[in-house]
Amino acid sequence: MNRQGRGGRGTKNGEGRSGEKRTRRAVWAMMGILLVLLLAGCGKSEETAGNAGVQETAKTEETEASEPGAAKTEETEASESGMEGTEEADAPEEETAEEKGPVTMADLLRENGNMSNAAEAPELPETILWFNATYACITYCNGWDWRWVGGQEPTEENVEIQKYLLYSGWNILDRESGIETVNKLLQGGHRAECKKCMDQLQEWGLMDLDPTSFGEEVISITEGERTDIDLGDVPGRYVLAYYMYHKGIDTEYMAAWDLCRVNQLYGKLYLCGFMDYEEAMDASLENSLRLQEMYDSWDEMMEAYLFGYQFWQGDLGSEDSETAEMRRYYEMLKNSNDNPYELDWNMELKKSW
Repeated sequence: MNRQGRGGRGTKNGEGRSGEKRTRRAVWAMMGILLVLLLAGCGKSEETAGNAGVQETAKTEETEASEPGAAKTEETEASESGMEGTEEADAPEEETAEEKGPVTMADLLRENGNMSNAAEAPELPETILWFNATYACITYCNGWDWRWVGGQEPTEENVEIQKYLLYSGWNILDRESGIETVNKLLQGGHRAECKKCMDQLQEWGLMDLDPTSFGEEVISITEGERTDIDLGDVPGRYVLAYYMYHKGIDTEYMAAWDLCRVNQLYGKLYLCGFMDYEEAMDASLENSLRLQEMYDSWDEMMEAYLFGYQFWQGDLGSEDSETAEMRRYYEMLKNSNDNPYELDWNMELKKSW
């Protein structure tokens, strides 16, 4: 499993056009009612963007959070030793699957006896730990340690793994392609993709439809009954773009999704030897100061990050969605004994390397 969080999705191997169409029809048939119910709540309100996660339709508690490139994971760890003990004296010996939360890559590796002994992370300046915390959630769910720059000890084996993941997940082969990818995220990333979706909906005359009519049109398009409009491989992105527009949410709200992945990439580019340490940390400092200016807390930043993750996934937030699962990882990490979000959001970020 590797949660890279790339900029787009590739074609599905082994599936023909007819198979994709059948899958799409089945998915949207099941989501049709949810879609209409979801959009029925839309209006021109100036609701706080932090409460705008579309997934609230199917959840009772808030639970919502990678990189642009190819595969859609990055390995996954929920360190059992780092989790706070919550069991009581009379608690049953076995937890239910619900209580355990999502299975992580680390869990799967342990079951197969392939979990290597990771070295203890070095003592890093708090400013660098702050950088690491911006992408700690994806580091955690991938089975790594957020206290290492880039998420892993820079061993020869780990460097090879990270180079492979940069290539397979981001099409990054070297320093040049790495910097090019970073610049794309800085200059727009999925914020630009969302704006493009909004513009297309306007061009197609769908943006000003009422929620029910819009939902019916989307279902008609995805089921192939209307062929003059192509919503691509991730039609849910258009639904979220419609939602954001009618809630008055600017696309810059999801900047955390792009900027946290920038810090993540700087760490990986250093780990792989494509940037030297000082250069990567200098760049992370500049990017992190931007994040501090845009958001007021870790929770606020992560809400925006998770909303951007949801846009990338194009899911509408059902309880078994990728977004809901990622939010659970975030909550698990916040409740662990090694919670990165205990760092002061407003700390003075300064060069200390």
